[in-house]
Amino acid sequence: MRDRMYSLGNVCVLALALLLGVVLGRIQDSQSTVHAQERSSGMINCAAVVPKSWGEFKGGSDYGLAFQDKDGNLRFLLHPSCSSLNSSMEPPATAIDLEVERR
Repeated sequence: MRDRMYSLGNVCVLALALLLGVVLGRIQDSQSTVHAQERSSGMINCAAVVPKSWGEFKGGSDYGLAFQDKDGNLRFLLHPSCSSLNSSMEPPATAIDLEVERR
């Protein structure tokens, strides 16, 4: 009877350790997750305007930020011009640093 209680105690300790490990793992994992916000909630000191005609944002590389339009043309923006959104004027459109056209 005593051996059975001892084994049951060991199983309970192992179950608690496993449960604690799972809980701590989830807490640590959720802290490393990054979520993008749709709108900025603070002051914006710099804004670069990219025309919608440039198409969808594809990512960044050594050439800069990449955009692809509906025709497959790629546009790269290496050094976006910075203007303030806190002024009443609309920021100017950013110049293209490299354009790759499909023909």
